[in-house]
Amino acid sequence: MSRMADIQRQLEKTSSGRMTPLSVNDTTPATKPKVERSAVAASREGKVHIGAYLNPDFKRGLRMVQAVTGEDIQGLLARALNELFRAHNVPVVDQN
Repeated sequence: MSRMADIQRQLEKTSSGRMTPLSVNDTTPATKPKVERSAVAASREGKVHIGAYLNPDFKRGLRMVQAVTGEDIQGLLARALNELFRAHNVPVVDQN
C-alpha cells in the first residue's frame, strides 16, 4: 500500500468518517474566489496612466521643482509634456 493510502486511512480513522477521501489522481483545479474590482476613483475617471522607468535623479529633480512650486506631480508632468508638445508643433492638451 502506498504512503498516501496510509495517510488517507489514518485521516479517515481519526475523523470518524466525517471527511470524504481524496483521490491521489484528482486533477480538478482548486477554485479561487472571485475578487471584485472596485470602481474607478472619481479623480481618475476619464484618465489614463503614463509611466516610465527613469534614472532616480529625474525623480529627485521633479521633487525639488515640486517643493519650489508647490504644484503636484501630475500638474508638473502635464505642464512638461505640453512644453514638449509645443517644441514639436504637436497640439497641447487642456489640463482642465
